[in-house]
Amino acid sequence: MSEHDVERTDESLERRAREVFDASVGQLDAATTARLRAARHAAVAELQAPRRPAWQRWSLPVAMAASAALVGVLLWRAPAESPEPVAGPVSVAAMDAIEMVADDDLEMVTEDLEFYAWLEQAEDAGNSGGQG
Repeated sequence: MSEHDVERTDESLERRAREVFDASVGQLDAATTARLRAARHAAVAELQAPRRPAWQRWSLPVAMAASAALVGVLLWRAPAESPEPVAGPVSVAAMDAIEMVADDDLEMVTEDLEFYAWLEQAEDAGNSGGQG
């Protein structure tokens, strides 16, 4: 089949499709024709209306997905337990001060024990002296 024959076949197919279409349109009632006309005008108006660029339509979902991914990474990378605080090296002066306080406390406890022992002896001596 030559190219000329293909063109003639295409033209005849196109002509036949047009005839069938025109015949079917001619059989439509007025209400259907009015609805089709209104639908065509609405479609044309929608195409002529200004549209937002694609990046504006997708910016909110993309930002939400990025935020969720960031939160996931931060939670994944966060340590399970918080680390214990590490005490720095203690100076010699601080150690001396701690020892002095501890020695003073020990002396006070010893003195208190001696006082309580004396008090107990005094009470025993008072009780046994008054009863005899």
